[in-house]
Amino acid sequence: MREPPVTLADETLRACLRDRYGLAATEVTFLPLGYDASAWVYRVRAADGATYFLKARLSLANEAGLLVPRYLRDHGVARVVAPLPTRTGELWTDAGNAVLILYPFVAGTAARDCGMTAEQWVAYGALLRQVHDTAITPDLARVLRRDAFLPEWAAMVRRLDVHIGTRTFDDPTERLLADFWRQRRGEIRTLVDRAEALGRRLADAAPAQVLCHADIHTANVLVDTAGQVWFVDWDETLLAPRERDLMFVVGGISSTLVGPQDEARFFEGYGATAVDPVALAYYRYSWAVGDIGSFGEQVFFRADCGPAAKREAAELLMGVFSPGEIVALAFASEEAAG
Repeated sequence: MREPPVTLADETLRACLRDRYGLAATEVTFLPLGYDASAWVYRVRAADGATYFLKARLSLANEAGLLVPRYLRDHGVARVVAPLPTRTGELWTDAGNAVLILYPFVAGTAARDCGMTAEQWVAYGALLRQVHDTAITPDLARVLRRDAFLPEWAAMVRRLDVHIGTRTFDDPTERLLADFWRQRRGEIRTLVDRAEALGRRLADAAPAQVLCHADIHTANVLVDTAGQVWFVDWDETLLAPRERDLMFVVGGISSTLVGPQDEARFFEGYGATAVDPVALAYYRYSWAVGDIGSFGEQVFFRADCGPAAKREAAELLMGVFSPGEIVALAFASEEAAG
């Protein structure tokens, strides 16, 4: 269960909503959603009865994560949840030591939790194809990251490996995860090495890059109360080979999230396309490294994470090694990559 930030009071949020957005909030409710330890979300009810979705972040690491959904929404990609502007037209604002982003509230359930019908899987594919086919303006291209095929969490995993290998731990969660890490050290090091090797191979091939959501697993696919499919949470968006997004459907990042029939329905909407097995393998390895690095960081290096958040992060890290989860899927992709 996620915990609200101790440094960001509800009164601060209400004042910011009033002063920056002209919004009189009568209720601000923390929602324990997501696994990003640098972000927190709230449901906001306004005096006029309207409902909003508010995200607070420690920092704005990827400006394109706000500009891209706003651009898509303004250019005809209708079922994208895009940030709302402040009184002065910005898509975010500061609130003390955090960044706030306000969104319209779309009533619905994450597809991961409610499942999708055949028609909704087709709609998911069609909507993702719209995103991938979107032409990027020069202004947007200037703020969009371009994938350099370097697994960004590799350095953190190596730092964790050194940290765990040279210390003993009194904290029970740290001790639990350190013991698990030592048992899996060989696999963890192999994951990092293979991610980097596949990244170099992909960089040499220089594949075409398209606009990608980059985190479009079914937890970020929202099914509204009318059964329509929406894309949410664009924090990771970048220019990359389409396999960056297709990874979440072609085999998925967990065997529990997508099946062969779901994949077939998705491509009915997306359209026929050749999938590069090397790119697919790279993104699976990189995702596994990212999960290990980010969850491990929360346990050992994030002083702002409380005991419950640390315990959840440890359980999530250990869980990626379970059968049918991303580590097993990454190793299984090796043969197809050649």
